[in-house]
Amino acid sequence: MRKIFKMAFAAVAMISLSVPSIYAQSGTKALGGSVGYASYHKGGYANMYFQYSFAQHLRIAPDMGFAFRNDGVSGFLMDGDLHFPFNIAKGVDVYPLVGLTLNRWEYGDNYSVTRGGVNFGTGFDFYLTPNFKMTLQGKYSAMDDTGGAFLGMGFGYVFK
Repeated sequence: MRKIFKMAFAAVAMISLSVPSIYAQSGTKALGGSVGYASYHKGGYANMYFQYSFAQHLRIAPDMGFAFRNDGVSGFLMDGDLHFPFNIAKGVDVYPLVGLTLNRWEYGDNYSVTRGGVNFGTGFDFYLTPNFKMTLQGKYSAMDDTGGAFLGMGFGYVFK
């Protein structure tokens, strides 16, 4: 039994040392953009994001974007999310997210509505290099009358 424990400890230590330290450092920042699908207006969106890691498993992730016009509806999207990233494989992080959202939806030229709400969802970061990552994210924005899902894919530059 003692031999099995030593072998398991050695395996965990080797795996931990083989993962680049960029994935677990506080103070890491990322700047990027993403595109995807917004279910409220059944159309596409694009946004720019910034991420700052305060600790190993906590980062703030504000973003701002635009929902492209579809069937006369377009929107301005602004979010402030918290991500809780955890490394699940070499170069792959998963993160649950929660946050606040503020959206302004335009209906043609004469009518618009602004709504605030909360976000919750999950995402994956795939580190293609230590300084470049791909992100897949899905979240739901709960708001009166204008809530919906946002499914997106993005790329970001990671720096210290």
